[in-house]
Amino acid sequence: MEQYRQRLSRRRLLGLLAVGGAGLVAACAPSGPTTGGPSVSGAAATPAPAGVPGLPTYYPSDYGQIIEASKKEPKLLIYSIMSKQNWAPVIEGFRQRYSWIEVDASDLDSATIFDRYYTESAGNVRTADIIITSSPDTWQEFIKKGEVLVYKSAEDDKVPSWSKLAAGVYTVSADPMVIIWNKPLLPNPPKSIAELAAMASQDPGKFTPGKITTYEETNATGFAANWFWAKKQGQERALQLIEQIGRTKPKLETSAGRMVDGTLAGEILVGYFVSAISVLPRFPAAGAVLGYSLISDGTPVITRGMAITKKAQSPNSAKLLVDYILSQEGQLAWSKGGLTAYRPDVADRAENHLAKLAAAVGEQNLVPFSFDPDIADATKREDFRARLRRALGR
Repeated sequence: MEQYRQRLSRRRLLGLLAVGGAGLVAACAPSGPTTGGPSVSGAAATPAPAGVPGLPTYYPSDYGQIIEASKKEPKLLIYSIMSKQNWAPVIEGFRQRYSWIEVDASDLDSATIFDRYYTESAGNVRTADIIITSSPDTWQEFIKKGEVLVYKSAEDDKVPSWSKLAAGVYTVSADPMVIIWNKPLLPNPPKSIAELAAMASQDPGKFTPGKITTYEETNATGFAANWFWAKKQGQERALQLIEQIGRTKPKLETSAGRMVDGTLAGEILVGYFVSAISVLPRFPAAGAVLGYSLISDGTPVITRGMAITKKAQSPNSAKLLVDYILSQEGQLAWSKGGLTAYRPDVADRAENHLAKLAAAVGEQNLVPFSFDPDIADATKREDFRARLRRALGR
């Protein structure tokens, strides 16, 4: 029951997002006193008993034991789905606080992450200390296998309840998936999937072949976007719209970065369900060519899960990073790296924040990922994947 209560509820998340910027901050306000935490104005926080500058006073008095134990551990190994560009501000800030911890963060495909972990752990080979990915079906399998080292973060009561996906599984960021386009080549872009489908049907020659891009159906993030968007639209209608797009033989990718590169190069006119973390860091440099927008008939929101693994060889260093990521400073660092912060107490400082997303697109157009039990059902999941593959013209 405890794990069930901590799962991300789509209804609860939408309810929290519905009220937009100011209301979101109030709705997501953490329980307990926040005085003594990192200052919103940027002033240094009062050190906790652990004695490391910048630690909030609400950290436990024995936190220094975790810090000291981390000094004896090997480098921190992370399997993630974020690029080095996304990670850079986070690692820089974390190393300023814990200079002795070397961080190795890999940029992998979601499916590869779990397969690699299982193979390495079975062979007693060094594997990930932390996993960060957005694959709701494989996360549920990972949890059922008992592979999560359950750790209650020192920041646990400072983050909203919906962000605690399961015991020991926290949300790193809440990132939109967007439509992108080449501004000079497509001056009147679609702002919804329905509009894109209509454009593809009305002028197929303009978009055929390969002038539209999206994730292939085998990509975990892309599949989840289609899954949750189709649940919102109704699966039959969703697949009909995707089939109209699929007739143009879209260029299917496993990487959002390649979608953006192709659009900037003029090889692609428009892409949909593109992860914003590969889009936002391109600005302002790409502003003259690259356009993007939230999706008016359903913006998928990636709830990017994070957990320490059962086979972690640097568990204390991992705990320090989890706490840093969930802290005000960590959330602001992710925002600088192109991810979308969600802690309500940084809404006025973050470059990208969930409150702004909620205010811009509206409750009815948010489609958050969740630990939906249906997506973990292999029969239902693979049936939809097969139908999606056909709709995409594969």
